Amino acid sequence: MAPADSQPPGDAPLAGLPPAGWYGDPYDQRFLRWWSGVDWTQYVYPLHALQPAQPVKRPRPPRKWIGRFGGWIVVGSSAFIWLWLFGFSFLFRALAPNAADDGPAVLSPYLLVTGAATIAVAILYTMAYRLRPEDGLTASRLVLIAGVGGLASTLVAAPLNTLIDLLGGGTTSHPSGIALVLAGVVEELAKISAVVLLALKLPVKDARIGLFVGGAVGLGFSVIENLSYLQEAFARGQETDAGFGLFVTTMIGRGLTGPFLHPVFSALLGAAVFGAARSGRFRLTFGVVLAYLGVAAAHGAFDGAIWLGQVLPWPPAARGGLLLLFDLLFVVASGVTWLLIARRIRSASGQSEARNASSAP
Repeated sequence: MAPADSQPPGDAPLAGLPPAGWYGDPYDQRFLRWWSGVDWTQYVYPLHALQPAQPVKRPRPPRKWIGRFGGWIVVGSSAFIWLWLFGFSFLFRALAPNAADDGPAVLSPYLLVTGAATIAVAILYTMAYRLRPEDGLTASRLVLIAGVGGLASTLVAAPLNTLIDLLGGGTTSHPSGIALVLAGVVEELAKISAVVLLALKLPVKDARIGLFVGGAVGLGFSVIENLSYLQEAFARGQETDAGFGLFVTTMIGRGLTGPFLHPVFSALLGAAVFGAARSGRFRLTFGVVLAYLGVAAAHGAFDGAIWLGQVLPWPPAARGGLLLLFDLLFVVASGVTWLLIARRIRSASGQSEARNASSAP
């Protein structure tokens, strides 16, 4: 470094002082000043002259996968698959009208998988797209959590639900009321257990990450559950006059309500669990218990409405209209609740980042 103050002049550099040359001006940082070897001189040179200006280009954000609208591309691709399959089906029927009359009704795996997973995959893509480097959660890990968490939680919850249904006197076509009401208690406990186990090694544990991880497990759970509902709807449609229409209406109903059920329940509970974590460790607090009871009650209320629609002594049209109205109100309330909590978490995260920036040296 150049000396900070002047030294007595002389003909030769003093021992321990730097040799003569241009150094940063100790009096004005915009310039270089000539050091004679023993003293600062009056000769200066503008520093910016050594750094030619370069045109500043606005950095372009890196492109992620198929873009910010990738979720809509997933939905559009699924719709194309349906049009492709039905288009060829109509063509083959026109060529050979009676070719399939002697065969059993078979459900295409493309229709089953796209019908059960399209919305979930679209939402999961959007979630992964919004991940940030500082989250410590990669897109591949989020997808793995969704798959493993959904499979594990359904493997635990399904037998328990069946056992409760049998003890309550229910059947496949008419589940018992107690099984439907307690479904929220069982399934939300199974899902949040999977969330905690799969997130133990995550470096960041806050409410925002809880929304992502909880929502991912909820999406995985809903895909497995939708597969079961659609298979049952197809089988029942073949036994009755409903035909393939029952499968389609079930798929539409699950597709419209699915994003506002398991994903929202698990995301909100995950946010509470992660928000209560301290020093990278999960804690069982009063707020966590309260959040679990809240989502379990909301889940049970939604499933219990199905049982109520079966036992009310009203005409089928009135019961169907009541259930449709309840579903609509429930979906709106669920979506608004998620939006308010997500905004609150985002606001708290922004305030925390601002405090950290202001306290940085």
